[in-house]
Amino acid sequence: MTHYSNCSGRERLETLSSETESSRINKTQLFSTFKSIWQQILKQLTKANEPQVWQSSDRMGKTYWHGYDPVTGSSVSRASEAEMRIWVEERYYQ
Repeated sequence: MTHYSNCSGRERLETLSSETESSRINKTQLFSTFKSIWQQILKQLTKANEPQVWQSSDRMGKTYWHGYDPVTGSSVSRASEAEMRIWVEERYYQ
């Protein structure tokens, strides 16, 4: 009878241990999900302040560079990538 009690207790401990481990895994997964969501929110908020740069071409095939600074609300157009890089760097060091 003592052996049966020990097995029953051992089985209960194993069940409790596996439930605790399962709970720990669920908490880890939940934390990981919240962390991922938070990182995406921060990324979007940070991205909102970054300058936007794009290029366009006219009918003759000449490329123009355009930039918009959401912080100041200013926009620019440049004829070359090098000129646009200067604008971006000047904005960064202000």
